Parts: sequence; structure tokens; C-alpha cells
Amino acid sequence: MPLSSLSRFARVGLAVVLSCAFVGGASTGCVRAGMERQAEVPMGSWPAWQDLSPLIEVAKAHTDGSALEAMQQARELLREGKAYSADKLLAAAASSSGRHWIAVARADIAALYFTTCIRGVAWRLPDDLGPHERIVDYDPQTKVAPGDLSVEALLTNLDDAIEAGKNSPALATQARIARVRVTGFAASCPPNPEVGKRASAIMNSDLATLAAEHHMTPDLAYMWAGVQMQTYSGTAARPFLHQALEGGFDDPSVTYMLGAIAYEQGELDEAERLAAEAAKRYTELGDLSQRAQVSALRGEIALMAKRFDAAAKHFELSVELLPNHTGAMLGIAEVERERGGAIQASERLTQLIRGLTLEDQELDERVALMIVDDLESLVIMANQDELEIAQITRDALLFEIDLEQDPFRRGLRYFYAAALEVRLGDYDSARGHAATAGMEFDETWVPIPAKADPRAFLDRLAEAAG
Repeated sequence: MPLSSLSRFARVGLAVVLSCAFVGGASTGCVRAGMERQAEVPMGSWPAWQDLSPLIEVAKAHTDGSALEAMQQARELLREGKAYSADKLLAAAASSSGRHWIAVARADIAALYFTTCIRGVAWRLPDDLGPHERIVDYDPQTKVAPGDLSVEALLTNLDDAIEAGKNSPALATQARIARVRVTGFAASCPPNPEVGKRASAIMNSDLATLAAEHHMTPDLAYMWAGVQMQTYSGTAARPFLHQALEGGFDDPSVTYMLGAIAYEQGELDEAERLAAEAAKRYTELGDLSQRAQVSALRGEIALMAKRFDAAAKHFELSVELLPNHTGAMLGIAEVERERGGAIQASERLTQLIRGLTLEDQELDERVALMIVDDLESLVIMANQDELEIAQITRDALLFEIDLEQDPFRRGLRYFYAAALEVRLGDYDSARGHAATAGMEFDETWVPIPAKADPRAFLDRLAEAAG
């Protein structure tokens, strides 16, 4: 039976990375097309956008003089791979009568080509557009260089362009397209969480406006598909993913998402074909994190088809590539349950949990937070699954717990077992294990994060009980 929603994709790690934003601190970015032209599509093909040709073609009818000349010269520099030089040239025309078109062009270049996000406040452009990783740098010692672009200034100038666009719909549309691109990345690398939330809200609002007006570029169609997938369903997202592909936006994440949607619809052969294609592309790119996500999806596909050997192979590879892939861990537990029952599944999951608790690393505050985050992820996913999986996970957390020598790690296992027991309706055990977690934490020097505080947990449990 096909799934009725995408809730299960929390398991396979289907995090739609809007605008090819950052994963785990860095990203290889969207796969860039060459500068070769392909068939014209509405709002420009993705290869054409690499040198801003669609923007310039629209601007020709609305601006001239130094602004248009600067944009055309910038296009030639982009074709040579010189994004930094292109932006510098455009900056010289920023006070011209076509300043709003210049602001749009600079924002597009910044979003398409920046290589480093410095504390969410500045982006750094290269003058060599060879393969590169996009880096998130929150190091307070990193200095903003003279040529780095202020994210706030980019967005302020785009806001002004949209305001000016009240008298020029073409300008408003192009400014909104650029603002979606900028806010997509600003939401992924913000200076603080509040700015990230505002950037996401603006991005979603602009996407909705552009979609209603049928002004979706290929990359924006991909982003809108992500919103549709998260908000509605894979069925709603599918047409926009095909629109992105037709426009030349052939990042492997598109194929991955289409595979996930096919899985959701119960189209298992098609899902496997698409997932295998995405796996090949991610392997070629050397993106092991996304390769792990695809492997987890292939595991889910095989599990639904009751091909348990294949499912086990894919889930195990996912954990090998991404040791804290908690979704794949639960997939392994499901395979073991099918093969040998709940006890065998719990024992295998216990082995994997030992990996999550980083037993081979010396405990400090950084390691402690990593353990908390990973165990919390495991429990959240187990809570979203069927009750027996929640029970298997609870049993795995408690299995051979006395062999764990560190009180902090023991305390966390008791605490998250208690969290699962609430879902299972075993409130007495939940209270007992939460209290035991509190006693274990009393024996450790490691600060306990608020979300893993047993006393607050017990207070909430008491309130719920009346």
C-alpha cells in the first residue's frame, strides 16, 4: 500500500534542501550546467541563467545606457568564470539610472556563485568557477574582506527594486526571483535563528507569488516543489520537479525527490530506478552524505517490496557512509524484526545505539551535544512509526545498559527510553526511568541540555496526569 503522506520520509532523511543550500556545514552546490544553450523554456533555462542571459534579455526593454552595458560586460566575465570581477564591474554602475536592474543582477550572481557564507552576514565570490564546496564559516576570527558582499545590503536593494517595480512588473518579477535565491541561502546560513525564520517566510511568500504568476525559473520550480512536498504531498510537488528538469536543472536531488515520490505512490520499480540513478550521480560527485540518504531510500523501497536482503544492504551502506543516520538504523531494525523477531531487532539496534553514543570519543560538551541530538533524532523517528518499532527502540536503549560505564550516556539512554514509554502508555516505567536518568546525571560533570532534563520531563508528565 502506498503511504498517504510523506511523514515516513523523516526516516529516509528526505530533507528538501531548498536552493541547493547547505548540508552538514557544506555543500557541493547545485550541479552547474555548462554555458551551452538548450531549447528555450519559460523564464529561461538553467544553463542560460549561468551567465544571466534571461535577466539581460528582459532588461533590454526596460533600461539602457551604462546599466545595460555593465550587465552585458558582466555576462562575458561570467562566461570566463569570473564571478567576483563581474560583480565588481556591476558595482561601478550601482548608482546609474538602472540601479535596480544592477541590484537584481548582483543578487543573482551572489546567490549563484558565492563560495563562503561568513557568519550569515557576508558572502564571498570567487574568480575561478571551477568545482568548489560552499562553506559555512561561523568562526568569529574570520574577517570580512573588502570584496565580500553584505547579505543585508543585497536584500535591502532587492526590497527597493520590488518597491520600484510597482510601476514596472518586469522589474518586480526579476527582483522577486533574485530575492528567492538570496533568501533561500540566507535561511540556511543566517546570522541568528530569527533572521533565518524571516528569510524563510519571505522566500515562501515570493515563491507563492511567482508560482501564481507562472514566473518560475527552473531552480525556483525545484524550490517550490520542496515547499509543496513539505506542506502538501509528493503528488503536488511532482509537476514542479519535472518543470525543473525540463529547464535543465538536473541536480541529482531532483531525481532523488522524484524517486521518493514514486515510493510514496507505491511505484516501487520506478522509485528504485530513480533512486539508483541519483545514487550513481552522488557517487560521481563524491557527496557521501547525500549518497547515504539515497541508500536509505533504496532500503525503504526494498523493505516495502519485501526484498529484505536488498533492504539490509542499502540500510547498512547508509549507516556506513553516515554513522548517525538514525533513519537507516530503524530500517535495519525493521529488517531484523522481519527476519528474526522483535528481540533480535532490539539487540541489533542496541549495537547501533552504541555508535550513536560515541563510546570511542572522550566526553566533552561538544560530544555530549552530538549524542543528545542523535538520540533525540532516533526517538523522534521511532515515535512517528508504528508502536512496535517504538517498543523495539525502547528495549534497545535499555538492553545491557549496565555495561555502559559512563553515567551521562547511561542517563541519556534512560531518559529517552522514558520518552518512548510515554508513547507506549507505560507511564509508571516512564516516571521510573526519568528519575533514574536524573540520578545518573547527578554523577556527571557534563551540563545537561534543557531538552534532556529529567526533572522538567517529570513535571510535564505530572501536569498531563492532572
